Amino acid sequence: MNFWGKTYTRRQLESYAIDSRQLADIRLMTLDDGQERGVRMAHVRTGSGFDFDVLIDRALDIGGATYKGIPLAWLSGTGAAHPSRYEPSPRGWLRTFHGGLLALCGLTQAGMASPEIDPVNQENLGLHGRIGTIPAYDVRIQRAWQDDQTWRLSLEGAVDEGVLFGYKLRLTRHLSFAAGQSRIDIRDTVRNLGGSPAPLMILYHCNFGFPLIGPATTIHSPALRVVPRDAAAEVGIESWHTAHEPVPDYAEQAFFHELDLSKSQATVQIVNPELGLRVSLSFGTVTLGYLTQWKQMGFGDYTIGIEPANCYPEGRVLARERGRLDTLQPDESRNFELSISIEELT
Repeated sequence: MNFWGKTYTRRQLESYAIDSRQLADIRLMTLDDGQERGVRMAHVRTGSGFDFDVLIDRALDIGGATYKGIPLAWLSGTGAAHPSRYEPSPRGWLRTFHGGLLALCGLTQAGMASPEIDPVNQENLGLHGRIGTIPAYDVRIQRAWQDDQTWRLSLEGAVDEGVLFGYKLRLTRHLSFAAGQSRIDIRDTVRNLGGSPAPLMILYHCNFGFPLIGPATTIHSPALRVVPRDAAAEVGIESWHTAHEPVPDYAEQAFFHELDLSKSQATVQIVNPELGLRVSLSFGTVTLGYLTQWKQMGFGDYTIGIEPANCYPEGRVLARERGRLDTLQPDESRNFELSISIEELT
């Protein structure tokens, strides 16, 4: 195992630090102020300089994240609000959208609620669904050595998105890392617990912010083609891969990255040469075959989002009408995997 440029065996580390939590750890705590009051959280130290917060009461999403003290994630200003403050109105989701390194959208609705009512079951659809405002349960931490060279820590829990007389889906999330490495691996499984087919829309809203995102930042995508979402994005199609200074009243731009689905893995990189950092987001394209980029260079709302998904962020009704709504049969499961890693440029 490598810590701070040196390689150690298990016994060597134990000779220096009998409590290995001194080197890397996952610690449970509860926030106690403002809109965040009552939110259970796990603070993660990987031992590599990569630290982040896992929001247990928000579907085990990842909030703030830093590398050697440098902020990586964008925070919206709402705080990691308690789920009780969620507003189900079409755009009420924005009032408690904390941003963070990872905010999951879904599980049966992702994207705009257009139209707001699903004609199939009369469900009132909000922006990006409900999963990110549901607390996890059966949360457990594991710390285990894999031979004498790798110490792996993990955090796991389940999140149920269900309703009486309606869809019943269960998300099981497993986050893990090898101590001393600046990488987090996320493995999600979604299972249809119900007796009827259920729509499945899942989008990983990964949000990067200042200072990682700045005028010197570039985005590197494996896309075969990058397509603007709308007229606002058409204006910026030639510069989709760069950032610039914040602009008041900036009209957000979104781009669809068409992936080579013959390759089972895709990686998007965010590079800031001034900081000497490269952040890589990798995901499996078998179940996450869509990629959207969100570019928001607004004053105070300054972020670039990278969003692997099994859908476009168009909402359930439009996805169904256009013949691309994914469906889970009763007792069927679907697996999703992604990782986020940080490297220093040489």
